[in-house]
Amino acid sequence: MIPDLFSFGPFTLHSFGLLAALALIIPAYFVGRDLRERGRDPVLAWEIVVGAGVGGFIGARVNYLIANPGQGGVFSSTGLVWYGGVIGGAAGVIAVSRWRRIPIGVAANIAAPALALGYAIGRIGCQLSGDGDYGSASSLPWAMSYPDGTVPTTDLVHPTPLYETTAMLLVFWILWRLRTRFDRPWALFGVWCILGGVERLLIEFIRRNHVEFAGLTTAQLFSIVLIALGTVILVAGRSRAGTVARTA
Repeated sequence: MIPDLFSFGPFTLHSFGLLAALALIIPAYFVGRDLRERGRDPVLAWEIVVGAGVGGFIGARVNYLIANPGQGGVFSSTGLVWYGGVIGGAAGVIAVSRWRRIPIGVAANIAAPALALGYAIGRIGCQLSGDGDYGSASSLPWAMSYPDGTVPTTDLVHPTPLYETTAMLLVFWILWRLRTRFDRPWALFGVWCILGGVERLLIEFIRRNHVEFAGLTTAQLFSIVLIALGTVILVAGRSRAGTVARTA
């Protein structure tokens, strides 16, 4: 593991911080491209991505601090709760879309592929820093330990950050390919809710999080809500489209 990349005087570049920055910068390119295809100013990409990223980080960190008072500093790279990040990121995108007068449903669609890509890149940071997001013990050939991580372990465990990076890169590719087909407001965002929710629901079975209810972790319960939300969005959108077609 490489929690710290290099130090220069009092400054230390942490791998998690670098990947968190890349998780904003790289998705901004695709958001800008989508905006350009829609005839909008691609410069708005930075505002949408930064809104999602900053809102996501604040939401993830605040959620952790509320659930774990007194553990870690406000700007620590560890202690980020995924579902808090989803809520905070959504709030950030909504704030930017209202400010720039972009319909929220359109902004949600534009942000959907970027959310998947940013998540995939961010998990590389979790892998490099060994921040405790690894999975349960495993005897698989690719199981690994994190002795030098910020949350170290010498046990062989599932490298779940790598699993999630792979899965969410696939989700990003699917969303990017579907962006012109699911162009109704909220539709592509609904697809992201389903795919992102399924990914986290499944990965939690080999994570180390505590079971909260009915044999499921809090993240899994939130994932089920996210999947249900995505399903409602797609079904409602299709119903509205059918109604419009019948009355046209």
